[in-house]
Amino acid sequence: MIAKVKTVLEQLEEVVKVDADTFDFDYIKTLPFIPHDATSNQGFIHESLIDPRNRDVVDQTVQELKGQSWEDVYAVCVARIAKKVIPLISGRVLAQTSTSHAYDTDYIVGHARLYAKSFEAEGITRDRFCVKIPVTSAGIKAAQILKEEGIPTLGTALFSLHQAIAASQAGMHAISMYLNEIPAHSVAGVYPDVADPATQAPMAARHMHIRETYNRLAKETGKPQPQMKTASFCVPGDVLACADLGADHVTVGTPILTDLMEYSTIPEYRPGMWHVPFKVQAEDKEREWHVWAPGKPSDARMQALLKVDPASSVPADKWTMASTDVDYTAPGVVDQYNEADPATRDRLAMALKFFNGKETESKEFLEGLQAAA
Repeated sequence: MIAKVKTVLEQLEEVVKVDADTFDFDYIKTLPFIPHDATSNQGFIHESLIDPRNRDVVDQTVQELKGQSWEDVYAVCVARIAKKVIPLISGRVLAQTSTSHAYDTDYIVGHARLYAKSFEAEGITRDRFCVKIPVTSAGIKAAQILKEEGIPTLGTALFSLHQAIAASQAGMHAISMYLNEIPAHSVAGVYPDVADPATQAPMAARHMHIRETYNRLAKETGKPQPQMKTASFCVPGDVLACADLGADHVTVGTPILTDLMEYSTIPEYRPGMWHVPFKVQAEDKEREWHVWAPGKPSDARMQALLKVDPASSVPADKWTMASTDVDYTAPGVVDQYNEADPATRDRLAMALKFFNGKETESKEFLEGLQAAA
């Protein structure tokens, strides 16, 4: 019997848990295995709201919730679309709180409770959903409150070790570190087109700092640390690098999932080809393809990242990793550290701005339907 050749995606799943970065239930059905979690953000939810396949859900919700706010309609729509996704995954569905209120603890807590109520009304229990919260001081305080209520949270828009330590101190279920900043996905010249994202991507070192710190905290405290669910990938190489960087999960969008599940090998690196789908690259018959060989965080090339931080504005001879002795849950502390680190400050601001725009589009869309109902 000839053994089946595994796709790169199947090889990846053997070393890192693969999550679907989409609520597209028809697409999730095409994956060669059952993904663990399915996540969303304001961008993906807006796509789902205007998707003709969900029009019945949206229209029904608008009619049922006449007189209620667009936020109420939004949360119930999210839960009802998630209900279509939940049978297709083994883990949780994730929804993100309003990024336009990322610095308002009361709003974050209220929004998370609204999601929880909406999920539970659709039969999605607390072990099957998680609420994503941007890691600001307000977000960390909200996460502490929600943990006491039994609502699981994930720290998102995360770009630094101090944010990751804050998420640990707040008892968050998981974190989602962005390997790339938001503009890298669409603005020419922003993506760092490098041969080895595991060591050369600007945020790779910070990923290793988090992995090493979480491993140490787990040993010292005996308490489990938040799952590392890395996200914001521009190319398949970014995703594969996370095996070397020690991610627990990778949150992968549909274009990269398609590349990885259609091929058993990967093309050799060539500058300028990062945005070209594998299917197009395969048309070049002289292009070399090779077998993917995952590394480990303990490999010497990865351990070297613990001594550097290319994304830091602090001179190399004065740089040190963020201390776990600081109480990042204290009022304003995370915001102070976010502001003091330009890489975190700027990337966080860009992420919030992008999602705010998508949130506004959904608000206008739903309010238009409410006015017409």
